[in-house]
Formats: sequence, structure tokens, C-alpha cells
Amino acid sequence: MQPIPQLSFQEVKTRRVFEEICEQIRKRLASGVLKPGDKLPAERDLAVEFQVSRPAVREALRTLEISGVVSLQKGVKGGAFIRDGNPALLTQSLQDLMILGRVSLAGLAEARRLINGMVIELACERATEEDFAAIEQNMMEIEKSEDLPQRADEGVRFFGLIARATRNEVLSMLVDSLSDIIRYVIDRTGRKARPELVPVRRRILKAMRARDAKAAAKGMDEYLTIVQEGMDAVPEPAPAPKKTR
Repeated sequence: MQPIPQLSFQEVKTRRVFEEICEQIRKRLASGVLKPGDKLPAERDLAVEFQVSRPAVREALRTLEISGVVSLQKGVKGGAFIRDGNPALLTQSLQDLMILGRVSLAGLAEARRLINGMVIELACERATEEDFAAIEQNMMEIEKSEDLPQRADEGVRFFGLIARATRNEVLSMLVDSLSDIIRYVIDRTGRKARPELVPVRRRILKAMRARDAKAAAKGMDEYLTIVQEGMDAVPEPAPAPKKTR
């Protein structure tokens, strides 16, 4: 794949050079000049176009890689490629903030409850029979499995399938991220079977099929109350130390 020609980058004159490079590349993405799969010019060519040192370009590309914007590949056909976007980065960011004490577990649990409440109501409106069938198949997988980790995987997928029925990719990403984080917490505290969730899931699906958003939301709230039992006992991480001047 050939590098994208004529990106028209500007000379960088700021003190934090790598940040300006990142900003210009992001602007090209926002304008549509750069698209997922495109290959950026070679490091030396970028340094000439930006009129900066190669280490500055290298730092910018590494920053964009950490942010999930580019993928740095080695080898003859390697280089810096624009990525499709990785929603897992959202999960990792929120989880890191929780570990660092910047986000509380209670805050995440409350956000999950509120978001899933809105999601289930929207799913009741937009879900198709294909969505209902996928959710029902998922519930059958949960109920027939005796392997707790597998049941946990399918449990996370249960929320994801409902979110996908909204046809809103942002809500799907948020639901997936929050579900993964809560699962991480539950795994830390010790997972156990929750047979009482079986009839709750059934009631949720029945309400969705009936387009009864109120009943579905009530079932979702009951489901989350059961899932989140015991998480209040998890010790919160110590807050990050304040910077001293």
C-alpha cells in the first residue's frame, strides 16, 4: 500500500512538538483526508514535512498508537497505519481510572444502571425478531452451561445483544465497556452461580417482545441489583496522590 500523498501538513513551531503533530493528524482524520487502513508517510518524510526531528515524529506516532489511532507495524511492508478504532480502549481507560481511584466503583455501577435502563427502553422500540432470537439463544447458552467463566462471557454478551438492538453504536460501546469492568470486579471478589437470574432474563425478553418498555426496564433494574450484590464490599482503590507545587 502506497503512502497517502499531499496531506499538506504544516510546519510545527510549538514547544510540545509531538502534540501538535498528533493534532494535525487527527484533523486530517476528522476531515476525511485520512481514513482507516491508510498508511502514513515514512517517519523521515513526516519529519521533513513537519520540519521537526525524527524523534518528535516517533513520539507522536507512539502517542497515537497508545490512543488507538494508528497501528505501528515492522518489516518491509510495515509503517504507521490508521486503525479502524478499538472500543476496548474505552474499557481499559475506565478500568484504569477506577484502579487509580479517579472513578469510583459506585459511580460506575450507577452509570451502568442508568445507561442500561435507557438502552432497554430503546431496544424495546427498535429490536427485530432477529434480535429477540439472538437474545433467546444467548439465554439458552447461559442456562445449559455449568462453566462459570463461560456463563460470565455469555452474561456480558446478553447485555451487548440488547444494546445492539438499539442500533446505536455509542450505546453498544458504553454497555460493553461497563459490563466488562463490572465483570472484572466480580471476578476479583469471587464469582458464584446466580440461578435466580434465569426467570429475570425470561421476563426481560418477554417484555421486550411485547414492546413493554416499562416492564423491561423494571426487569433490567432487578437483574442489575442481583448482579451487583456484594460489590459494595469491594475496597475502593486509594485515591491518586495530589500533585504538590
